[in-house]
Amino acid sequence: MCPKARKTRVEAMGHDQQIMTAQTSGQSERDQPHSALHRKAQVGRVEHQTHAMSVPKALRLTLAKVANEMFGMAMAAIGIRMEKRDGDALAELFEMPALLMALDGPSGRRGAAVFDPNLVGGLIQQQTMGKVMPEVGGATRPQTATDAAICAPFLDALLDRAAVLPETEIERQLLQGYRFGIRAEDARILLMSLEAPEYQVVHITVDIAGGCRQGQIILCLPIVPKPSEISRGRDDDGTLTDGAGPRRQNSLNDTVMALHVDLNVALARISMPVSTLGALAPGDVFELGITAFDQSRVLTMCGTGVGRGTLGQIDGVRALRVEHQNIAATTPKRRASDREGLDLPDVTGDGTGTRATDPNAELSAPSPDLAELPVGNAMNGVSALPDFAELPDLPDLPDMSDLPGFTQEDDLTDLPRAGAG
Repeated sequence: MCPKARKTRVEAMGHDQQIMTAQTSGQSERDQPHSALHRKAQVGRVEHQTHAMSVPKALRLTLAKVANEMFGMAMAAIGIRMEKRDGDALAELFEMPALLMALDGPSGRRGAAVFDPNLVGGLIQQQTMGKVMPEVGGATRPQTATDAAICAPFLDALLDRAAVLPETEIERQLLQGYRFGIRAEDARILLMSLEAPEYQVVHITVDIAGGCRQGQIILCLPIVPKPSEISRGRDDDGTLTDGAGPRRQNSLNDTVMALHVDLNVALARISMPVSTLGALAPGDVFELGITAFDQSRVLTMCGTGVGRGTLGQIDGVRALRVEHQNIAATTPKRRASDREGLDLPDVTGDGTGTRATDPNAELSAPSPDLAELPVGNAMNGVSALPDFAELPDLPDLPDMSDLPGFTQEDDLTDLPRAGAG
């Protein structure tokens, strides 16, 4: 190859290398702004997620505040983990002898809460003795309805105050409206009340009294459907519909069972002056006197008594057995058809008695038929009278001129004459 051709080829290769270098440099210049924006967006997203209020952060902050305000108790969430589980995969979470509680939620949804024995024991010791003792080990006693009654206010306050803190609406709906419902005796009964297809499970590890104890809280909350799924609806088999097809209507039983009903029961009535009523403060004690639980009064929302009953409890919750009222004893029977049920003599008549309802009934009655009476001369009976000619004459009247106030000089001209008008 001649030197001239070799020189031309080297120049061409150098030119191509310069073009490739320029293209690479241009590509790097075009990619560099996008990479910088991407890094800035990532930093902003991480910073937003750091400051955003999520469900775990809301529960962590609320747990410490509720324990301190309600019981003066040091409590902190040292670990929170969330996971999604199907409704059929919750059985392993409900291990005895933990305290199993069913939660009542909005729109008839049901959730569950589990407190382990260490947490239950710490809450009981703080409320009864004012301090928490270290765990001594040994056999764990079964949880009772009294334990549930002590832990229920703490659980309600935790869910109620944490529900308003999350940033997104979906996370707020996960916690809103749930309260303690009833204590479950075993896992089987609790699982029967959980009907949602999918649940959000929250595991909370709790430090009690500055490391004196550690407890566990498990919350099983049904996942709220997305608004798009609610608008489209679901068939009975769980498939989504576009809204054009027929949708199953809620039955009357579903509507009634989803209603919230308040039962007002009064054990006693107390009368006090208005000044005393205005001076009442939290912690005041009332003397109820002799109160019989079998004479509890059921009241309406306005305070009107509607019945009586016996106040007690069933399965650890308050219950009232309503006393049956005999309606027949309080409602008079006035219908003719009710006469058979009354022990009264038969006073019914044919309506022709002397006491008529119409005062003019006797006047308007027809005259009796006089055709059968004997007809004769009215003077026929006079001839049958005896002759009075043989009767003796009456003696003369005595002189009455000596009567007081009666003199012959009395002027009687003013007396009216007979026959004068």
